Amino acid sequence: MKKKSHNKKRRIIFFLSALLLCQFVTACGIKKDKQRVEMEYTVCDETGLPDELRDIIEEKKKGVFKLSYVNNDGMYIAVGYGAHNRQNLSVIVEDVYKTDNAIYVDTNLYTSDEINDSNIATAGDAVKSGQPSMYPYIVIKCEKTDLPVVFDAD
Repeated sequence: MKKKSHNKKRRIIFFLSALLLCQFVTACGIKKDKQRVEMEYTVCDETGLPDELRDIIEEKKKGVFKLSYVNNDGMYIAVGYGAHNRQNLSVIVEDVYKTDNAIYVDTNLYTSDEINDSNIATAGDAVKSGQPSMYPYIVIKCEKTDLPVVFDAD
């Protein structure tokens, strides 16, 4: 009887050890993001947008939206904050970078007063803003890629 109990414990220990070893081996094989690479981009005004993208934004601008659009010219990333009852709102691009796995875009909505009263607009060359609007949105254009876009990632 003692021998069966001892064999059962050995099997359980062996199974748990094998499970732990498998976790260790597979965890080492997971591809991690490499160092972030700042992306070059430009903020597009409405006249610089492809017609199809302009139509999509016009349809969606009354609500919150986040989208990417790719054509032969490049990738367009649009972020909209929906309808507001004031016109002094602007979208600021805080950060745009890529890794091996994705493009990361971080934007925020500010009033003109907030921008004028702080260092937001002059924080660096990468900070760009959309035009003040009741339907604040921003579109940035960057290099064409198949990477997915992650919005407002910290």
